[in-house]
Amino acid sequence: MTKTVDQINSEHRRLQILRALSLRPLYRAEPRNLRQELEATGYPMTLTKLSVECAFLADLGLVDAPAEGLIALTDDGLSVARGLVKLPGIGTPEPGAL
Repeated sequence: MTKTVDQINSEHRRLQILRALSLRPLYRAEPRNLRQELEATGYPMTLTKLSVECAFLADLGLVDAPAEGLIALTDDGLSVARGLVKLPGIGTPEPGAL
């Protein structure tokens, strides 16, 4: 099955969210700051889109994303961000990317 451009972009966007959190102190970030960081790295999105993507990642147990407050990376999310675990719907880092 061939993936669409939108599917590939969503996978990379989700991976970038995990990777950005993996570089943060305590693996946590305020949504507005995370959105700004993602925009600076080539993944611009609205806060609503970030919320939707974080809800997807939270359903998989990769982040804790309360309605308000800090978004936090889980141990499983860190494993995915590092490329140790591959999950459908989330991109994988290139070798040597971390």
